[in-house]
Amino acid sequence: MNARVLPRILRTSGVAALCLLFGACASFDPRWRAADSTAKSRYATRWDGRWISAKHHTPSGAPESGRLRCVLERAGGGKVDAHFHANFLVFSANYSVTLDPKKGGAKSEFQGTQELPKLFGGTYWYRATITKDHFLAHYDSSYDNGIFDLRRVKSGVDLKLAHSGD
Repeated sequence: MNARVLPRILRTSGVAALCLLFGACASFDPRWRAADSTAKSRYATRWDGRWISAKHHTPSGAPESGRLRCVLERAGGGKVDAHFHANFLVFSANYSVTLDPKKGGAKSEFQGTQELPKLFGGTYWYRATITKDHFLAHYDSSYDNGIFDLRRVKSGVDLKLAHSGD
């Protein structure tokens, strides 16, 4: 087997296992639809964009990436709960992260962590800046690092709810 193909197969298998671990779209889609009807709160909002790996690349050399949707909801103490639905190849996964206000940072700066099994990188660290229409986060773990680049979805806009291969 080609030395470049085996790591990609292993990585794809890992993502598939991760998808099974975190479940299917069924838990994310109702939250996505409900966020569209939520009162005009700064953080009870829908976001759509991409995750882009800085570490992993396709055989052509382009960074691995995929569609990323998010629902942000206010939490107590200035925190924000970020509920993500990520796509990779034909796989998708849901997970949530609580973003804490960054100490000494601007009101729009947040940070958080998410514990995953060691096989999937262990602890993921997030640093995010959330403005009115742009959500940019940097993520880092022992397995991967990169960015989430999302734009706010206006109320009433019906996006294609693609779950995989996007």
